[in-house]
Amino acid sequence: MTGRIEVRSRNQVTLPKSLTKTLAIREGDILEYTIENGKIIITPKTLVPKEQAWYWSKEWQAAEKEVEQEIAEKGHGKEYSAGELLEEIKRAQD
Repeated sequence: MTGRIEVRSRNQVTLPKSLTKTLAIREGDILEYTIENGKIIITPKTLVPKEQAWYWSKEWQAAEKEVEQEIAEKGHGKEYSAGELLEEIKRAQD
């Protein structure tokens, strides 16, 4: 999809309806921009609520991938004894 957008007073632009509909952009959404080789690249972004940020950390996502791989290979995740499970929970809380 290509199109043109006019820069108006106070450097404001209006995104065409076809663009906002295609990308599901609504009023109040956050758009990130990058300049590459003289071009502006605009990407819709979803901000994560603070209380959910831990899930998106590099460490947590690495652990998620590890579990997904285990499940794909074995059909289930790591097996723990009751003691190992309690130790793992305590470690995660620290």
